[in-house]
Amino acid sequence: MSSSTSYVPRGPIERARVAVTGANRGIGLELCKALLARENVVEAGCRRASDALRALERSSDGRLIVSEGVDVGDDAAIDAWARAMTTRGRRLDVVVNNAGVVGTNGYDAWDLETTTAEEMMYVFKINCVGPTLVVRALLRHGLIGADANAPSLVGNVTSKVGSVEDNGSGRGYSYRASKSALNIVTKSMSIDLASRGVHFALLHPGWVKTDMTESRGLIDAEESARGLIRVLQGEFGDCERFWFDYKGDKIPW
Repeated sequence: MSSSTSYVPRGPIERARVAVTGANRGIGLELCKALLARENVVEAGCRRASDALRALERSSDGRLIVSEGVDVGDDAAIDAWARAMTTRGRRLDVVVNNAGVVGTNGYDAWDLETTTAEEMMYVFKINCVGPTLVVRALLRHGLIGADANAPSLVGNVTSKVGSVEDNGSGRGYSYRASKSALNIVTKSMSIDLASRGVHFALLHPGWVKTDMTESRGLIDAEESARGLIRVLQGEFGDCERFWFDYKGDKIPW
């Protein structure tokens, strides 16, 4: 399946082909809804599809394609998803690496005393290594970066808790470190893939009321998703040079 228009940097994301990881709930699910409302074709990857995601798929007139078993902690699963997408249409215009974790069991290991090597490595693998391997797989299969004249945009969902300057409260060792690492990986990829027409954006969704945050957030997932799409569309400025949150405020590195 293909879409009718191509992505233009800092332009509207409409009638394009978009991939979203972690699409089964929360921000990922709301991103899928908002993108479908803009007449995009959406490739939704998740480990296991929720009832809400399947219902959205049924009502999408074939524009939402749900793929289960997409575990960003599993290199083979990522590659299989990329291979499958090549059989369904042309390159991807936009990719949103949304899948992530706060810890192996929520906030149980948020303090220094409860942090373990296993906790840190697991969170790093999902939040930093996962998005990196997704980009690599999409490159290898020609879904992005195959033609410098046909640009693509990759948005990596990070968090301002990964900002060194913004850290005024401490704690969150595994999560903070994984997001800081994702930020610098994103910067390197933006340099290395510029000549291949792949653009990048860091996305801070805000403190969102989701299962991951145990509903302790300040905004809902729908508001966050709307704001993140505005960032990707360049409505607040150049999202490759600057790091914006969902409402357009700049975040320090």
